[in-house]
Amino acid sequence: MSEIEELYEALGEAREADQVASACLIYEEILTLEEEENVLSSLLYVTDLIDFGNFAQAEATLSRLDVLCDDSESEELLLFNNATLCERTGRYAEAEAFYRKAHEKNRTRGDLLLMAANMAFHRGEAAKAEYLVHEALKGQCERAEAYSNLGSYLASQRRFAEAAEAFSEVLEADPENSHAQEWMEDLGQLT
Repeated sequence: MSEIEELYEALGEAREADQVASACLIYEEILTLEEEENVLSSLLYVTDLIDFGNFAQAEATLSRLDVLCDDSESEELLLFNNATLCERTGRYAEAEAFYRKAHEKNRTRGDLLLMAANMAFHRGEAAKAEYLVHEALKGQCERAEAYSNLGSYLASQRRFAEAAEAFSEVLEADPENSHAQEWMEDLGQLT
């Protein structure tokens, strides 16, 4: 087994054990040894940098990788990492835009629109968040999560009857969902 293969094996073990700091160090060693940079590995490295809170290095690495992404899979992961970095650093408008662009690369991932909706909601744009959830529901996404988010967005707009309908959808999919049950109790007092 070559040194690179051993490092990739150690990297897999570190990631499985959720040892982010160790994974980052192993990635850096791999990057110095590889003749040609593996873009997907570097993008996974960025994911770990963000999880570790090393935002400056994550941003620098993403900037460098931007010109190297040449297929839709790496472009989607690049956009997703940019979105996550922006979200973690409180740049919600940028995060929303990146999540939406990532969705453009992979329209089957409605979860990306749910993330974009959360960013819009963080900025006080409940109606936009509602629209994005409806768009997400047209594709593949966790339906209980989507309806739960939708219920919260509708309730924030004082549209209590519609919020109750959304939380009913959650309970239909997951009757034991305590979050939706609590909302239904609260909304029952308001409608």
